[in-house]
Amino acid sequence: MVKKTGLAFWLVIIIGGIISCSEENTGISLNGTWHMEEHSQLYGLEHYDVQITQIDTTQIEITNFYNLGTDTYVSASLSELSLTIDKQNVSGYIIQGTGSINSDYKTISFNFTANDGTVKDEVIAQCKR
Repeated sequence: MVKKTGLAFWLVIIIGGIISCSEENTGISLNGTWHMEEHSQLYGLEHYDVQITQIDTTQIEITNFYNLGTDTYVSASLSELSLTIDKQNVSGYIIQGTGSINSDYKTISFNFTANDGTVKDEVIAQCKR
């Protein structure tokens, strides 16, 4: 009886450790202020800060994306190290694109378009902590 109880105890400890390790790998927080370096066809090279708020493990919001102001944000879906910015209207610009997160979680690269209804701007950008 003692051996079975001891075995059950260790199984619970091992399984709990495996679950917590997998949560750590998928639960890295992207929250905080990031510095954006943006290469725009229309505006050239720009530098500014954005605020990333991780809503949950599948969704983030990026305040001041495309340097549109601190009262605006873009939503992006998160799947492992990939981001998808679905088509959305932000301050009169239709923004959509993709992104990828470096495995060290210190750099995010973006490829997106910003269309104001007249001109479509192709943008390559990189966020760093």
